[in-house]
Amino acid sequence: MTKNIRKELNEAKKAYQSKNYEDALNIYEKHFIENPENLNEWDKIFYSWSLYQIYIKDCEDEDKLFQVAETVTDLIEQEDLTKKPVCAYTFSVFKVLDYLYAQKDYYTLIVWLEKIDSSLLDQNRYEKGDRVFRSRKEKYFDYATKSYFECDDFERCIEVSKEALSSLNKYTNNSDIWYRWRIAKSLKELFKNKEALIYLNEVLKVKKDWFVFKEIAENYYILKDCKKAQKYLCDAVLTNDPIRIKVNLYYLAYKILKDINPDIAHKHIELFYAIKMENDSKVPEDIGDLLIEEEHLDKKVLEREIKDYWTEFKFKDKKLQYGTVTKIFEHGKSGFITSDDNESVYFNVYEFKEGKASLGQYVSFFTEKSFDKTKNRESVRAIHIKAQL
Repeated sequence: MTKNIRKELNEAKKAYQSKNYEDALNIYEKHFIENPENLNEWDKIFYSWSLYQIYIKDCEDEDKLFQVAETVTDLIEQEDLTKKPVCAYTFSVFKVLDYLYAQKDYYTLIVWLEKIDSSLLDQNRYEKGDRVFRSRKEKYFDYATKSYFECDDFERCIEVSKEALSSLNKYTNNSDIWYRWRIAKSLKELFKNKEALIYLNEVLKVKKDWFVFKEIAENYYILKDCKKAQKYLCDAVLTNDPIRIKVNLYYLAYKILKDINPDIAHKHIELFYAIKMENDSKVPEDIGDLLIEEEHLDKKVLEREIKDYWTEFKFKDKKLQYGTVTKIFEHGKSGFITSDDNESVYFNVYEFKEGKASLGQYVSFFTEKSFDKTKNRESVRAIHIKAQL
């Protein structure tokens, strides 16, 4: 290499360091095209950073983004972000990953995920205002577990999800719960329903959403344990979520109940059918022969009858208790009831079925097992609370 060539490459480095990215890029590209062997390791790193600044950082052209990011991954290797703060290779690949994830292009995303060694990613989260943002390592696992699941690679999804749970030291927005959720969903797809239930019960400790109850009910239904399936089905139906998003729950309820209580099972399938017809959606072939009088369907009436059934089911073997509201926290969302047996029971205000919670109020309530996330232990909470005159 001549002194003039080395002088030009040094000028390119200085240009980059002065944020004259265009000038730096022009010099690096010239020598890379003419004599790529003249570029040493540091030249390639600064060339890669120049490409990143000009073409990748704020790129809106998909083809250009992929093309230039490929060039960067050919030029340099991924560096260990636990030892240094920046890496043009990693930053470039993550720009592609972010783009593909937003596009839900999971198959292509997997190709680019395989360019990343997760052990070289940092776990540094950062804050902006009141928000906490994921580390790159956590983002990698979020993208990977979601992509493998969506592409039906369930075994790989389980493997990567377990790796996330064992290697991450902090979780943002309950990401550990979503890793367990994807493990459970993948296990179900692999016909390992008993194992799936282990992970679902971990999820349930934190998330009491209708779809978690539904997933547990479905696993028990597959295992032909309809008694337990009904228990979780009941909790799913009785959430206050809109019926349109729970439409497939009613189809599952029909399948579970059709040999146990045909009349109430029929009401579930009527509600399912009414929602489907309202949205002009296809219905499963197995309900085509059922006698459903479409013109007489009333979703509100069906929903009320179904909820009445499940409310009775839920509390038929529970003891009705009484007590006084003795504490409401400042945020107004929860508090404690002191029962007539002098037991202190936690409650959420949304469990009040009549009126609003107020100090000194005498109420009736039932209790159920819960989980105290703060103390990381099982607890008891009051549910179905009603004011007593």
